[in-house]
Amino acid sequence: MPHAAFPEIAFHSCAPDAVAAPRDPAAIALAGICRQPGVEGCALVDASTGAVQYVSGRHRGDGSAWEAAADYWRLYHRQQRHFAPWGPLRAAVLVHAGGAIGVLPCCDEPPLVVVVCGRGDGVDWEECERLARALGAMLRSLLDRPLVETAA
Repeated sequence: MPHAAFPEIAFHSCAPDAVAAPRDPAAIALAGICRQPGVEGCALVDASTGAVQYVSGRHRGDGSAWEAAADYWRLYHRQQRHFAPWGPLRAAVLVHAGGAIGVLPCCDEPPLVVVVCGRGDGVDWEECERLARALGAMLRSLLDRPLVETAA
């Protein structure tokens, strides 16, 4: 796939014309979420610490919103007993005057969320949720594999 298909990801290379498509599956998956209508940018964030693992697309301000958005997820987990009648949280979407921020579950262990920033209207949050879950399943399968194959 040509580099032009991934304009939102910066690549490092030795030669100016040696740019290649990303091979990191998490970066590819986040770029796919960014291509959804209405989405401006997204990040893979550790839900327990707020540490940003990957970013794709644009962000507003200094980028600290990625980390701060994980607080919404932690707040839900601290208060989840109050929301039990509605079942587990599928997404936290906060609509502000100038756009929306969605915090979507990605992986339970390690606890990862995808934070999506976009226009208030036009974002298909269910599709973003599906893509975030698919990213989580892919990451989980990579983590479940042994790092070194042992001879039988």
